[in-house]
Amino acid sequence: MKEERRVPSLGASVAEERGRRQKSTLLWPLLTAVATIVAALIPLLFNRRFYFFDDTQAGAYGIWVEIGEKLRAGDWPLFSIEGWAAGNYAAEGQWGIWNLMIMAIGLGASTGMSAVLFSSIVKIVFLVILALGVFNVCRTYRATPEWSAVAGVATTLTGFTTYMDGPSWVTGLMVFALLPWCWWGLKRLADGGNPLSALIPAYLLITIGYVHGTIMLVILFIALLAEALLLRTGKGALRLIAAGALCGAFALTVYFPGVATAPVTARGTVIGNSGFLGIDITGLVSSPIPSSLPQITGWWGAFAPVPVLYIAWFLPLLLLTRPTVAQLRPAAALLVFGAASLLLTLAPSDLGPLRFPVRLMPYFAMSVLIVFAVLMSTVLVSRLTRLRVGAVILALGFSAYLAWSQNPDFVRLHVLFSGLAGLAILLVLLALFVDRPVLRRHGLRIAALIAVVFCLATAVAQKKYFPAAPLPDFQLPAEPGAYDDVLPDSKGSIFVVGEPAQLGEQVWDETLVSNSWYLADKPVHNLYSPIMYTAYSEDLCMTSHGWTCAGAIFKLLSVDEATGKTVAELLDVDTIQILREPQDSDGAILRSRVAPAGWTEVDRTENSATWVRDDVEGAVGEPVATSAGTEVEVISNGEEKVSFEVTRTGADGGSVVLSRLDWPGYSVSNGSIGDSTRGYLLTVDVGPESEGQVVTVSFEPPAWNVLVPLMWVAIGASVLWGVLGGLLAGVLAGRRRSASRREPAAERESR
Repeated sequence: MKEERRVPSLGASVAEERGRRQKSTLLWPLLTAVATIVAALIPLLFNRRFYFFDDTQAGAYGIWVEIGEKLRAGDWPLFSIEGWAAGNYAAEGQWGIWNLMIMAIGLGASTGMSAVLFSSIVKIVFLVILALGVFNVCRTYRATPEWSAVAGVATTLTGFTTYMDGPSWVTGLMVFALLPWCWWGLKRLADGGNPLSALIPAYLLITIGYVHGTIMLVILFIALLAEALLLRTGKGALRLIAAGALCGAFALTVYFPGVATAPVTARGTVIGNSGFLGIDITGLVSSPIPSSLPQITGWWGAFAPVPVLYIAWFLPLLLLTRPTVAQLRPAAALLVFGAASLLLTLAPSDLGPLRFPVRLMPYFAMSVLIVFAVLMSTVLVSRLTRLRVGAVILALGFSAYLAWSQNPDFVRLHVLFSGLAGLAILLVLLALFVDRPVLRRHGLRIAALIAVVFCLATAVAQKKYFPAAPLPDFQLPAEPGAYDDVLPDSKGSIFVVGEPAQLGEQVWDETLVSNSWYLADKPVHNLYSPIMYTAYSEDLCMTSHGWTCAGAIFKLLSVDEATGKTVAELLDVDTIQILREPQDSDGAILRSRVAPAGWTEVDRTENSATWVRDDVEGAVGEPVATSAGTEVEVISNGEEKVSFEVTRTGADGGSVVLSRLDWPGYSVSNGSIGDSTRGYLLTVDVGPESEGQVVTVSFEPPAWNVLVPLMWVAIGASVLWGVLGGLLAGVLAGRRRSASRREPAAERESR
């Protein structure tokens, strides 16, 4: 009877212990998420528009709204003729046309919420995703929950993530946030876990279309394969290879249209070093100092105006660890991935189509912080010696010296932040090594909490002295409704001549910039296109942001010799807005611009003049010119297809020019693709037998008939593998439970 009473008692204690472990397991991830949210809100105390800078204003937010509007209209955002150089979404890649997460963001953005508020929410959510992903990777490599939480929070506070990806380059933030989840899932997969834990985040990362993230995912696969081979886990390596093949199919569908379209775009093909956004070792060594302003040449000049290479103030504590080769072997992927990240971060400024190696700084910083958490958890010295304390002080002091040497004008700031870091390190050392009962029991937790608190305190001080990104703030309106009244008298397709960002925020009730035009719901040539269409952009001296030189007005009104039409007619431009040149301070040059015959001026201010064509005919995408003796009649016109009847043609046939860019991927029935007019306008050749026939011109991204089935097959194979893996795991778990129940019975019988 006593023994029977002990069983429930023993069961209760096991349950209680399990409950305590569960609480401990949940406590530190919860702390990680809460601390990350607090850290992400700190910049908003000093700058409410902190997460709405540069490319988020002029690029991403407009894309999100356009995606949402198209989805609400029942359209899949694949291609837009009215978008011109920015309208080839498949070649662009970064529209995320295969990504349900981006689609959900688009639907949210199109609800009419404040652009600043919505962008801030999206970015804070991804910062939390990033922190928890890093936490899980640390735990996978046997780091304690306490140090895993420190690494997770600190990763979101690194300089590049805080001041570049966070405020502006949101696609960079998205893929960075997803990569640790890929890492966690792939580690689980290599150990026999369900493949969906790896394939879902990998799919989401790849289909965002930001190539830097995909490159780092490839490096992660290589690192994990090296780790699996080093640990002699052949089955794990085979699982990784299978997952890599599926991810390769995802990537091929996303990126091949861009590669096939590259010959007509401005993507780079050479390797060179202009020094622009390149970094050096000095800047990296000073990364523990939160005020270090490294020598990085950018739009701001020779030295970064914000601590863009900052990693974490506690990095000198790594000198308190004593790793061995045998202990590092199970974490080989960490070292391979970190080393590759470092090499790419130090690479030349131009690696073919890849620009700005500093974009990969977050991955190196994340690697360092994960290594920190793992080493502090597994090989921390048991006794603190004077030599090690001196080494920590020397490391911090040397980093502070380099921060001062790069920018001695901020000596007081360097002293302040170095002192703050020194105080925090001292408190961590006391918590870890002072021999007191409370510290023997709770020292690790106290040290981790001190580290998190000082990370937040450092973030407050950083944002007080460096409250904004070193990138443009166009000061675009926060409320979507503010964009509705721009160019109220415009008709048809619009072309803006000039650089609106040079005139200041007072012009946003007259004109817009880049992808903010999507919010005005007006067809415009001047959208944001990082790939551009080279011949079109050069002809109209248009930049990737859609800005043009002042001379573009003369090019629009000039007559094309081959067709006898003006360039504006060939481009189906019905409204031209001319902006005042920045150097035209008294407006004399703008006043000299007078609407030519066939155009009427409908609006004029001190900053702009707007002309509208007297006779607006046709729509973008239709035929705009034909060769002598050839006449056509439009039957239908859509984004990806236009049909017209050839009503007359010469004895030798003729040609038809359409107001469409000649993207690779067009095909023609009852005709053929001819040489591009002006080097960029789609031109169709028709034979003498074409008279009376219907010519259909269709667009489909290159190899789309192969890529789309490939994507669906890869998705289906991933789901099938995940389902079968889950079922098999369930069967094996059931057998193990049955075996464990049989063992006690067998033991009782033997007794």
